[in-house]
Amino acid sequence: MNNYTIADVLRKTRTSQRINERGIAVHFGERAITYEELDERSDRLACGLQLAGFAKGDRVAVMMVNRPEWIEIFFALAKLGGVLVPVNHLLREREVEHILQDSGANWVITEKRFWEMFEGIRTVGDGRTYVVMDTEADLALGYESVVASAHGGVAVDVDVNDLFLLQYTSGTTGRPKGAMHTHSTVLWNSFYQLPEFGVTVDDVYMILPALGWIAGFHDFAIATLWSGGQLVLHPTGTFEAEDFATSVEKYKVTTVLLVPTVLRRVLAYEHLEQHDLRSLRLILSGGEPVPVAAIHTLHERIPTCHLQQAYGMSEFPTMMLWLSADDAKSKAGSVGKACRAAEVRVVDESGADTNVNEVGEIICKSPAITVGYYQDPESTAKTLKDGWLHTGDLARVDEDGFVYITGRAKDMILTGGLNVYPAEIEQLIEQRPEVQEVAVIPVPDVEWGEIGKAVIVLKPGEILDEGTLIVELRTQLASFKVPRIFEFTQTPLPRTMSGKVQKFKLG
Repeated sequence: MNNYTIADVLRKTRTSQRINERGIAVHFGERAITYEELDERSDRLACGLQLAGFAKGDRVAVMMVNRPEWIEIFFALAKLGGVLVPVNHLLREREVEHILQDSGANWVITEKRFWEMFEGIRTVGDGRTYVVMDTEADLALGYESVVASAHGGVAVDVDVNDLFLLQYTSGTTGRPKGAMHTHSTVLWNSFYQLPEFGVTVDDVYMILPALGWIAGFHDFAIATLWSGGQLVLHPTGTFEAEDFATSVEKYKVTTVLLVPTVLRRVLAYEHLEQHDLRSLRLILSGGEPVPVAAIHTLHERIPTCHLQQAYGMSEFPTMMLWLSADDAKSKAGSVGKACRAAEVRVVDESGADTNVNEVGEIICKSPAITVGYYQDPESTAKTLKDGWLHTGDLARVDEDGFVYITGRAKDMILTGGLNVYPAEIEQLIEQRPEVQEVAVIPVPDVEWGEIGKAVIVLKPGEILDEGTLIVELRTQLASFKVPRIFEFTQTPLPRTMSGKVQKFKLG
């Protein structure tokens, strides 16, 4: 693997002829893009960018919804030795401007729907070259014009340890940071999935998340292309379970990632059995544990399909830990055990491994972890210590080696000198039938330093009596763990693209 760069994902597949019999790499609506077309288009884009002044190491902010051009850009930058800076398409101008400035992006590739925002950000002499799709714009290059300008080939010496990706953290605790990934770390994240999950030339992987999200083009997408399989790129927009089932049936989808919120919608779709979903062999999920009842429902409604839950982050894309459906039944609430590409420990403040069921911090060592935060040596030093990634997530390990998340280190509530882990309280409250979701956060208190506040999202039409809930919690928790403040709402909790709750927005 060490001899390969990301560009070889396309090159090796074509030269070795290890591709599906139709030769299709990507489906998008009625379009079917072959491996040859994807390779040639990314070649032409790379050449056109080079003719427009692109140099190895240039950083390219890419903001667009799901469309095949995103994948062209991904491979074109790999061939050029460029650095991809994905920008979440849901971000606002202030947030986008932070990423542009922090990353030092000197190129921006976007589309018509976002161009007005960039016109507001752009200043004379900002040193950026702008490329825009679907429209002509002053002081910007047209995307198709860049592709059409290509002539000749691209010859750039790209090393496996060259920086390729600045993946900005999802911002669950505040301002995003750019996690740096090389060609090597990106490929490690993808290649271990081949034996771990049996990815083959026969797989058809549906991409539902935004491509700019770490799970959008890391979870199984690169592994599927390396194996010569097919991708089904789902357009960005409101998710409809009927459309999902129709696409699975049409393209014979075998694998897909569904965050728990989306999985619940699929399982609630009353006409699911009217679709032929026998091709679907594996659903991946993450962000929060999937209830055992939902796993049973999945097996009843799609018997051919297995569920595997995963734990990962921008610093370690895709799966650091994973949990099979069978294990989830006996280990409810666990995030599983380490994948074969990682060594995972739970340690105390001294760095020693914790005892069984003692709470500590998850740390990880792997060739797939970030090499640091871009231009942020202080955060890098706090996160990477002696080759170990310190996640900031608190967990315990049971007697069988299964890991259970108990909260984030920065999420912990310190009340009267005692530590309270919100995840423990949230799991209890979520068992109430009236509750859709919940987040427990710390709020300042003169007497105790901090006290807990539970923000509870109720299901439509439901009412939950605060006094009844407090009595119930006091029967299951030490009194100091029971929140002192309760807020009931119908408004969903703010979340990142990866489905993690942004608790700092609730304070």
